[in-house]
Amino acid sequence: MISALDKLALLASADLTGAEVALRQIPNDDPNGAFIPTVLDQVRKGTANLCEIHHDGKKIGFTVYTVESFGTHREFVSIATTIDSKTPLRFALDELLCRLARQNNCRSIRMHTARHGLVKNALAIGWHTAEITLRKHLTQ
Repeated sequence: MISALDKLALLASADLTGAEVALRQIPNDDPNGAFIPTVLDQVRKGTANLCEIHHDGKKIGFTVYTVESFGTHREFVSIATTIDSKTPLRFALDELLCRLARQNNCRSIRMHTARHGLVKNALAIGWHTAEITLRKHLTQ
């Protein structure tokens, strides 16, 4: 039997325009709107990688990631990921990102999110809270 994971693929991408449209769906706490342009600038500079997420041959989203040193090992950093909300593949997508992290010789994965539902789902499939980040915007 073919699983959802078997039908998922990550393909390197240069489609910055498509990625920008898709990534704008991600909630973020950036009053100046710099989050997505900053992420895409990292891709342009080669400090982050952009991949299209395909399911059964159809593009359903994008992910942007980088790899960093973390103590004595490499850590996969999921900067931004978005998939078509009609696609119930979050568990398979998690495994696909784990596979990509292993291919990059990483021993851990880190992601930052402002989506409380994503945190709940991630905790249910083996993630743990590593830190809490708070932000306060200052007036001039």
